[in-house]
Amino acid sequence: MRHALPVYLAKSLLDSAGSYFVRDFLSCQARFRRAFEDYTAEKHYQYFPLKHQEVGLGTDIAYLGANDAETVLVLISGTHGVEGYCGSAIQRFLLEQLGSMVLPANLGILMVHSLNPWGMHWARRCDEAGIDLNRNFIDFAHPEPLPPEYDAVLSTLLKSKDRYQEMQIQSEKWGQAEFDRIFSGGQYVYPWAPFYGGQGPAHGRKVIEQVIADYRLAERHTLVIDLHTGLGPWSFGELISDHPADSAGNAQAKKYFGAAIANAHEGASFSVPKSGLMDYCFHQLMQQQGFFLTLEFGSYGTADLFEVLLSEHEFWKESPPASMQSAEYQGHRQRMIEHFCPDDVLWQQAVLFKAWQVFSRCIDMHMA
Repeated sequence: MRHALPVYLAKSLLDSAGSYFVRDFLSCQARFRRAFEDYTAEKHYQYFPLKHQEVGLGTDIAYLGANDAETVLVLISGTHGVEGYCGSAIQRFLLEQLGSMVLPANLGILMVHSLNPWGMHWARRCDEAGIDLNRNFIDFAHPEPLPPEYDAVLSTLLKSKDRYQEMQIQSEKWGQAEFDRIFSGGQYVYPWAPFYGGQGPAHGRKVIEQVIADYRLAERHTLVIDLHTGLGPWSFGELISDHPADSAGNAQAKKYFGAAIANAHEGASFSVPKSGLMDYCFHQLMQQQGFFLTLEFGSYGTADLFEVLLSEHEFWKESPPASMQSAEYQGHRQRMIEHFCPDDVLWQQAVLFKAWQVFSRCIDMHMA
């Protein structure tokens, strides 16, 4: 925000980027709440506790700005649990940069902190029922069929003694985009396996549907940035659009971000079209205005992503840990966190700067 953010942004990034990246859920939650409390302009807070789970697990909603603002910028973290450690860092960084800034009267900012709190707490991508929230937004009366190639691919991967190499072999066999579609496009049969969409609405879906109602997002000009990590080149922040290529939503995204928009349906993204994305829930509200974008930060590559995930899911299937102190669990936890939130200061600086660029652009578009 050329008219809003302080001039010491660069110093903040260079000197203290790593301080925003915390790898404990309750610490992230507490720091997010403090950052929200420190924001002194008009604001509103909600909390959605995760029922029947550990005390303290829940989703925080922070709204900044006038309640009747025509446009709402929605920033979501933790859709995929463990990815929330990066998303939380971004949200807290942006809150601190805002300081006491009074937002333009026509703009509100809504931050959804840790949409999948159990997954974030346990450093898993799925929730406590094994559900990948970003495959959960379907009509459960008509679930998507299992890709016919899926069982054979999954069996081959499970039997392999070198899964990383086998991931690469499968990618070469099918082509990267087709392999991604088969393995990660969404499945509704095996609760223990990656990319399982569930048999009913998950906590995160219920929260999103309630937030849409409470903040009248269907009636307003709604811009959504869903924060993700783990797919794509190291530290690159890709703005992914899953809007139909010829839609008003895709056109508006390009109005804000131009050629930086990578549309999955056009084959322009590192991602591929998938079943049950949260995007589709919002697309229904965006017939004439607004957009939903995924801001995805890459790390160690697709083969490593799939290998880490499959190994972690198999571990939870065979021997779910009785506590976080389990040595084997800690090994998987550290691998998951390192893939989705690398402990590397250059990666962290790049992530925060790109997030600020996107955030700044959205706000600048509404400055008088």
